[in-house]
Amino acid sequence: MDQILSLRAYVSTASRGSFSAAARELNVVPSVVTKRINDMEAAIGAPLFKRTTRSVALTPLGADHLVQATQLLQRLDELIGGPSARNEDIEGQLRVKVTTALATVLLRPAFARFQRLYPRVDLEIALLDRYISPVEDGYDLAIGVVELHPGGVVEEVLCPLRRLVCASPNYLARNGEPLHPRALADQECMTFFPSQSKWEFEKDGTMVVTIPRPRFTSNDLLLLRTAALQGNGLALLPDYVVSAALKTGELVHVLPDWIVPPGEIRAIIPRHRASDIALRALLDVLRAELANSGR
Repeated sequence: MDQILSLRAYVSTASRGSFSAAARELNVVPSVVTKRINDMEAAIGAPLFKRTTRSVALTPLGADHLVQATQLLQRLDELIGGPSARNEDIEGQLRVKVTTALATVLLRPAFARFQRLYPRVDLEIALLDRYISPVEDGYDLAIGVVELHPGGVVEEVLCPLRRLVCASPNYLARNGEPLHPRALADQECMTFFPSQSKWEFEKDGTMVVTIPRPRFTSNDLLLLRTAALQGNGLALLPDYVVSAALKTGELVHVLPDWIVPPGEIRAIIPRHRASDIALRALLDVLRAELANSGR
């Protein structure tokens, strides 16, 4: 599966002419495309692209391999999408772990749609906000923002993740709005554990790292959102958790000139399950749902 993903990154980059354009087509961040192509070049032992600061061009070897690579992917897509892969022919059981906020805010329609499309596949969905190893805990798929990288798995990026510092207008009226990340030391911060021991910000090539001293911490993003809405402090939250409240003005984007380095929503799959046709079908439905949500 890793090799197939690398092959898709190679073909897409060759046809689109840049890593960023390929990333948009594949619904991943550019660094993922770069890594997949680097992995493929390492396996081949020679470069496939000439890279400059302004362009990406195929090497002679890359050009020689392109036709064959394109044909291989076409045959693979025909095999997976052919008559043997009709929805009614796909069956099995999938155990899925997904973070609570992601399932509640974004993915509930996707799971319901999958049930309608694939009635012979049994779904078991567990909403868990703690880290698990899908291999050790017996899951076929874990979905979330992954900080740890367990062995024996395949990781696939489902979509980029933007994070914002937010607070309610009432909180900012009482405490003032910070204009620089260092000013957060004087604010009431609320953090998600275990992954927010530090907050990072970037602006014009300058990186600032702050260590918040939280008055409130939780492993539930929705609980943190509620606390922020109630005016209890500042919270660093994914955009999908706060977008509705930002539109209504219930929350305010704090430090809008500073960028929090983006994360990724990933699918973590035990390596021995990576080619399972029911699981691949579920991932297709999840990707379509995330794309339709504007992510």
